[in-house]
Amino acid sequence: MDIGINTGAFPEVFLSLFIFGIFYNALVNWVETKGYDEGYMSLIVALGVGITLAGVAILSIQAALLSLAAFICTGSPMIAGSISRYMQRREAHLKALRENVNNDKSPDVAE
Repeated sequence: MDIGINTGAFPEVFLSLFIFGIFYNALVNWVETKGYDEGYMSLIVALGVGITLAGVAILSIQAALLSLAAFICTGSPMIAGSISRYMQRREAHLKALRENVNNDKSPDVAE
């Protein structure tokens, strides 16, 4: 299979992706400072990869589909693992909070 590439669109696509990268970085920075990324960073990365692949698709749909398939193979386990690790950390944190609350309860002092 030949992978055709629209070489004439390279400058526009690469410049657009670079500009996207600048704005996406600013968005991710804001998301991180608010704590909204907790447990979801792998999905934020996957979205960035998806946008990059959209740019590649403008140059070559075949290359984009091939890359998408490869990223699905490597990224899916990473996303599932990231979410699982976050859920485990969150459950451990909630368990520790419950234990602290139960330990802080002192019996009523007799009057």
